Amino acid sequence: MRFAELRRCLLATATCAATVWTALGAPCCRTAAATTPPSEKPAAAGAEKRTPPAGIDISKLDDFERKVFFRIVNQESSACGKGHSLLHSAKKDGACRASFYAVRYVAHLVDSGFTDSEISERLDKRFRSPRVPRFDLAASPSKGGGAARVTLVEFVDYACPHCKHAQDLLHQAVADHPNDVRLYFKHFPLGSDTIAWLAADAAVAAHDQGKFWPFNARVWAQMDDLGPAVLEKIAKEVGLDVARWRKEAASDAVKARVEADKAEGDDLGITGTPTIYVNGRKYCDPLEIASLKDWIDEELGR
Repeated sequence: MRFAELRRCLLATATCAATVWTALGAPCCRTAAATTPPSEKPAAAGAEKRTPPAGIDISKLDDFERKVFFRIVNQESSACGKGHSLLHSAKKDGACRASFYAVRYVAHLVDSGFTDSEISERLDKRFRSPRVPRFDLAASPSKGGGAARVTLVEFVDYACPHCKHAQDLLHQAVADHPNDVRLYFKHFPLGSDTIAWLAADAAVAAHDQGKFWPFNARVWAQMDDLGPAVLEKIAKEVGLDVARWRKEAASDAVKARVEADKAEGDDLGITGTPTIYVNGRKYCDPLEIASLKDWIDEELGR
């Protein structure tokens, strides 16, 4: 075969290329290699991007929701700030357990009807926002495990109905994890609501006599009727030294402690109540036990 014919043949089809190799005396294996189907690695890689990590249940998602789920977990970055996708991190990076919980969180949000941008925003808030380095908890009422691995800090206004709802949720979390969760209570009366401030002062004075939690429970039970007379009635019901309680509740020292809590919340940028922190991360999900439990499980699983 002439050189010109060889050149034309090289520029033609794979079949012609095989003829050229044969004409040049090349081994048969060369021809076979040229006609072997492409590597199956790309297909395997594609399948890897379309399967959830072990332990992540996406059975509730329909076909469209699954497409949304896999699009997001393949586009979003690792929850630990590493240079690979959330899905890859959850499957391959054993040192980043947060990514597993982030992928599970995406599945829940997709099932709940959130959009891509809303999910991305929530991932940022939950997994990528900096933690509060420390709270001043020395004088704050608390309950739960003494060596707890998870600290819940709540900022509360006694005139806030949502705060009342949150109490059952938070106390259930402590009851469900008696050794691993500790709850701290912070006062954050909003605006100039006189009753909210009076109730906070009264609760601090009750705390000084070791009766904060029973006093606190009765305040929530009667929040629609709160006033000086009702607060004093509660003080009697829980067994306080009422004369001492009355004097301390009106003292500058007690008022300063409430104001210190409020100032701490202001410094954190809190604008509404209840505001809850889970090991320093601002809780940003609905006030329901399943969602809070997911945050606690993540902290315990780190």
